Amino acid sequence: MMEQVMKLKRKLRKQKEKQELVSKALDYKEFSAQKNEKTKVFSMMALSNLCKHYRNYFNIPGITDENLVNGDTKIPVLTEKNTLWCTFKLEDIIQRTFRAVSRLIQEYEYEDLQNPNQRKIKDFKNEFVIVEFSKMYQKELMELKFRFGKYLKSNYKETEKALKEMIVLFAYYEIFKKQILDKLKDFNKNNRMYIKTFITKTDRKFEEIKDAIIEGGEPDSKKDMLELLKFEETGIKIKWVGYSRKTALKMKLQ
Repeated sequence: MMEQVMKLKRKLRKQKEKQELVSKALDYKEFSAQKNEKTKVFSMMALSNLCKHYRNYFNIPGITDENLVNGDTKIPVLTEKNTLWCTFKLEDIIQRTFRAVSRLIQEYEYEDLQNPNQRKIKDFKNEFVIVEFSKMYQKELMELKFRFGKYLKSNYKETEKALKEMIVLFAYYEIFKKQILDKLKDFNKNNRMYIKTFITKTDRKFEEIKDAIIEGGEPDSKKDMLELLKFEETGIKIKWVGYSRKTALKMKLQ
C-alpha cells in the first residue's frame, strides 16, 4: 500500500514538473517575440552580473539591495587587499555600475521585482531565458579569450586569477552595452546622460586595462617585475598590470 502511494506521489510530481516546464516554454515563446522586453531583461541581467562580480572579485562590503534600488551605493578606495587592479583606480566606474541599476529600475518600471508574483520576475527565473543569456555570455567570453588567451597564463596563481576575473567583467559589460544602446533613446534625459557617461568612462578605463594586458606580455616575469620596482624607486608612478607589488618586493629581498 505504501509503495503504491509513493508511486502515485512520484507520478503527480512528474506531471506537475511537466506542466511547469510547458508553462515556462510558452512564457519563453512569448518573451522571445517581444524584442523590447528581451532587451530590458538581458541588459538588467548583464548589469546585475557585472555588479555581482565586482562585489565578489574585489571584496566590496556593505552593499545592500536597498542601496541598488536607491542608487546610493558608495565604493571605498580599493587597495591590493581588494584587487590587484587597484592601481587603475576603478572606484568611479564601479560606483557608476552599481548606481546605474537604479536608473534601469526606474526606466523599466522594475520597482516591484521583489514581489515573486510579479509577471516580470518570471522572465528572470525562466530556465529558457537563463540559457539564452548564458549563451550570449559564453560567446562574449570565448571571443575575449581568443583575443587575450596568451596573456591569461601566469606562474602566479593570484595574477592568473586576477586576469581571468577581468575577462569575465569585460564579457558582462559588453553584453550590457550591446543591449542598452538601442534603448537609450527611450530614457528620460537624466538617466540617458548618466548611462552614456557610465559607458564612456567604463570604455575608457577598460581600454586602458586591455592595453596594459597586451603591452605587459608575460606579467609574471621576474625580470619585468624587478624593472618596475626600479622605475618606482626613481619616483615614476607605476601601474602594476594586474600583479602584486608585494610579490615583486619579496623577490627583490631574496
